[in-house]
Parts: sequence; structure tokens; C-alpha cells
Amino acid sequence: MGPAPPSLEVQMQDLTLKHGPHLVARRWMAESLPEIAGGDAGAGAAAGIEDDDRERGRWVTDDVTARVHERLFDLVELDADVTLADVFKLLDASSLVEQVFRRYFAEELCAGAGKGPVAMMATKSPAEAIEKIEYLLLNQRWALDTSKKVYGWTHLLDLQGVGIELKEDAPEQRRKRGERIQWSVSLTPLREMLELPVRVNAEVIMAENDLDSKCYGDEVSEGQRPDVTLGQVIQGVLYELSFHGGTRDQAEFAAGLEERVAAVTAGTPELVSSDDFLSE
Repeated sequence: MGPAPPSLEVQMQDLTLKHGPHLVARRWMAESLPEIAGGDAGAGAAAGIEDDDRERGRWVTDDVTARVHERLFDLVELDADVTLADVFKLLDASSLVEQVFRRYFAEELCAGAGKGPVAMMATKSPAEAIEKIEYLLLNQRWALDTSKKVYGWTHLLDLQGVGIELKEDAPEQRRKRGERIQWSVSLTPLREMLELPVRVNAEVIMAENDLDSKCYGDEVSEGQRPDVTLGQVIQGVLYELSFHGGTRDQAEFAAGLEERVAAVTAGTPELVSSDDFLSE
């Protein structure tokens, strides 16, 4: 029995990112039908060729890693063992892709990733273990103005780090035993995350986008969308990792943040009145 042909509801072409990385395209190649003399459109039926015969063929695969720039708008599926390093190696496979994502500091981030992974610091206490990231997750959070029934910001995927499954309640993080904490990774050293798996969350959270609503920013609905494009995956990764700019900008921001935290700890923060803050 031959392979099942693609139905009308199934795409004629699939794209999968595998560890390595290997970007593999799968497409349906229909078998050629016997030519009918005269080219009569109805001659096929006269010759006894059934409609089902026109769907005969086979699936063929192509490695399109070197042509990743041609596939940015194709829907993609990530294998379970794909890592952050695979995403950056995929960028290196085509110089054109780095140019497409240049405003997200793609070239600078690729140079950093090219130095290879470094081990994350070992956890020394249960409190530090809670902050350990197990994998990276690309979330889908859409903006929805319920008063106007208008969606906004539906294409950008939000990259976050997902922590370990909690063995005990974590009241400071408002998480219970068995749950996981999601962490921002915008200032986490890139090379410490290269070996972490990257996954796409098919669940979509829709947040209120009506500024006049009392529940502005709150979740108002949810759904499922497993289909994302390769370009969305790359953009989501780079957007978060370059949120504070390039390597130097991130170092300066982190240093300033540490100074403010130290001032608060020491009880000597520089306070600004809410009126002055809002007036700016």
C-alpha cells in the first residue's frame, strides 16, 4: 500500500528544523500521468484514468539549510532536541538571514554564539535551584481590544526561560509545587543558554488591549495555534536577546540595574516623585 496523498486540508509542503541544525523540507511529488493524444481535457476519463490516480505520488525530502532565507515565511515545526545553538547556526548558514534581522543585532549575537557554550554556575541551595532554567519557550500572547473586537500584535513570539518543576511551593514567586516559573532571559548570558532546548507553545493567551478597560492587560481568552513560521521563531529569539541592545548596551544596563538594587538594599535609593515621573 502506497503513502497516503495529502488531503486538501493538509499543506502540500512541510518544514522541520532538526538538531544539527538541519532544515528539512518535505513535499508531495505527484506521479506523472500518461499523456492523452490531442490534449483533450476529458480524454482522461475516456481512457479510464480515475480522479484518485491523479493523487498518486510520494513524499520527498530536501535539506534546505543553506537556503534558509528562502523559507522564512514557511510554517515550521521544531524537533524536541533543537537547541538555541541550532537557531544561531541556522543564521550562520545564510549571510542573507543576518542582514534580514540586522536590527536585532543578529551579527553580534551570532559572533557570541559562535564562541560556543559555557557551563551555567552550579546551584548551591534550593533557592538557587528554583531559578535554574530547563528549556526556552516561545510563547504566543496576542493583544485583543474586546470593545472593538480588534486583534493587535499577533505575530511576535515571546521568548522566556522555563524553570524546573517545583518540588515545594514558592510563595515569593506565587507558584505551587508541581508548577514551573517562567523567567525573562533578556540579560542572561547567551553562551550559558546555547545548549537549552527551544520549544514553541501552541497555546495562545489573549490579553485585553482596551486602554479604557478595568482589566487592561489581563487575560480575556485563550486558544490554540500550533502553526508558526520560521521567521517568527528567529525573530522571537533575537527580539528578546537584543531587547536591551547589543553586548555592550546590555552590560551597561545590567551594571546600572545592579547599582539601583544595591542602593535599595542599602536604603539609599534616589527617589523621584510620581508627579515628576508622570510629567516626563
